[in-house]
Amino acid sequence: MLGITRLTQVRAGIRSSTPREQSKIRDAAAYAKLSKIRWARHVMRLNDHRWTRAVSDWTPRDVKRTTGRPATRWSDFFTKSFKEIYNVLRVPRTDRIH
Repeated sequence: MLGITRLTQVRAGIRSSTPREQSKIRDAAAYAKLSKIRWARHVMRLNDHRWTRAVSDWTPRDVKRTTGRPATRWSDFFTKSFKEIYNVLRVPRTDRIH
């Protein structure tokens, strides 16, 4: 797509992330995850409770869990994602000494 072969990339010492940034191709899994989160934020803003109650309380039943583990809820994905984002953005406090 950019006219860079793997051989020229190795000879020139170009990292594989550079052509990826130049081509502006997105990672499909990351794009799908962001789209899902963006849609959930949109649904959370609805006030008429058409979808919000039904979607947020939805539990997938097609996946079997081991005995003793609770079923996965739809909201667990978002809770986990928001925690990951928060932990990345969070700056540790340096004014405390333990």
